[in-house]
Amino acid sequence: MLYVTGITGHSGRWFIERLVNENYQDKIRCAVRADSDTAFIDSSGLDIEKAIGDLNDQEFLTASMAGCNTVLHIASIYYSENIVNAALHNDIKWAILVHTTGRYSKYKSASMEYIYIEERVLKKRNQIAITVLRPTMIYGSFRDRNMYKLISFLYKIKFFPVFGEGENLMQPVHARDLGNAYYDVILNRSVTLNKEYNLPGKKPLTYMHLVRIISHKLERKNIIVKIPLWISILAARFYNALDKRAIISVEQVLRMQEDKAFGYEDAMHDFGYSPISFEDGIAEEVNEYLAKVNLGNSQK
Repeated sequence: MLYVTGITGHSGRWFIERLVNENYQDKIRCAVRADSDTAFIDSSGLDIEKAIGDLNDQEFLTASMAGCNTVLHIASIYYSENIVNAALHNDIKWAILVHTTGRYSKYKSASMEYIYIEERVLKKRNQIAITVLRPTMIYGSFRDRNMYKLISFLYKIKFFPVFGEGENLMQPVHARDLGNAYYDVILNRSVTLNKEYNLPGKKPLTYMHLVRIISHKLERKNIIVKIPLWISILAARFYNALDKRAIISVEQVLRMQEDKAFGYEDAMHDFGYSPISFEDGIAEEVNEYLAKVNLGNSQK
């Protein structure tokens, strides 16, 4: 039996859709919180058993994994040690962990904890097969916490500030591509077992290009205002000196200049990973946003 965490999340919903499209027949057990909206699971037609509990609860995880043979952990990397420990207790043979390319950041505040967690988990490969999937920034609908905010800002505000030159590379990945990847990794167990894969979008693009694509899809004529990096750093330092609860640090400003581009040749070779282009993927999210705006306007 397959055990899944994070099924009600962004990419988890696309995994469910892929299972439905493939007419998946085997039983699945999904760990969900008591307050999770599981209506789409209940109406999927799949043979899904819900285990209600908290991923911080080791006893719950251990008990709810009984009888399973594979774990797909989509929820946060911060629960990975709990997941693997529960899997080991139940003699589960394979754990697929969805982590993040954030571990590659050269800035310690962004990567140190991710690296620490992964290294502790991967030391247990002598007891259980572990496959690690590392997505880049995830987008695709109102459920994402990054692109949807950017879309909203560009729609509402004509002037858009950019720290530095905006030439840093990004490679966001659509949640649907991840949902498909989860299924394909499981389907190709013989080659994906104990492997590690980066899962970015189709190709890298600069932050400036990304902003312009969204502005064009929105049919907005946004004016981009470049703020020199030294001014941005100075402002961040001044802000942090004045406010101990400042929401942006100097390091965060510097991280915005960092390239976040990754190859995916191994994923393409091993399980046919073929992500959608950002231009096509973001068009769906922009259309979803505009539909909500139009609906809101019609109800006024």
